[in-house]
Amino acid sequence: MESVKISSNELAANRWAKSLFELSQDEGLTRESLLEHLTDIVDTVNASSDLKSLFVNPIVTVEEKQEIIEKVFGDAFPKTVKNFLMVLALRKRLGLLEDILEEYKKELNKCENIVRLKVTSAVEIDDAKREDLKNKIIEKLSKNADIKWNVDSSIIGGLIFNIDGTIVDNSIRTKLNNLCKRIITK
Repeated sequence: MESVKISSNELAANRWAKSLFELSQDEGLTRESLLEHLTDIVDTVNASSDLKSLFVNPIVTVEEKQEIIEKVFGDAFPKTVKNFLMVLALRKRLGLLEDILEEYKKELNKCENIVRLKVTSAVEIDDAKREDLKNKIIEKLSKNADIKWNVDSSIIGGLIFNIDGTIVDNSIRTKLNNLCKRIITK
């Protein structure tokens, strides 16, 4: 089995996301509304290369970053969310915002028993077959499924499943490649 190396940024983002997740319960915010707020903030930061640069620039002081947060986000978000941003600035972690969002989504999915999948097929799958496949996945994993469907004709046939980062490759391309490797090594 292939081991997965987790970056220090991912670990830090996971800790911040878990803290925010717990904070949402304490402050009476719904987890979903907190996700919307965090998504809006990340979208705003990503829409402005200047803002994104300021957030990660070590020359910009913590106080300046906090002033920018106040000016840009003001009263647009609940105090809890704005305070979270202020603490990120204080701890020099604003560069992790996008990673924190992704980790927060994972926490929310875990809590709500949802698994995220990407299913890649060689040809477009019609709605009836998609629904049938989704029901089989839900039954097999005993979780609700949030599925993104992709088409990649280079896989020739079969399906590739990416389940929260774990790849299950049942494509004809992979089977042919594996067969070729076995023939060559014999």
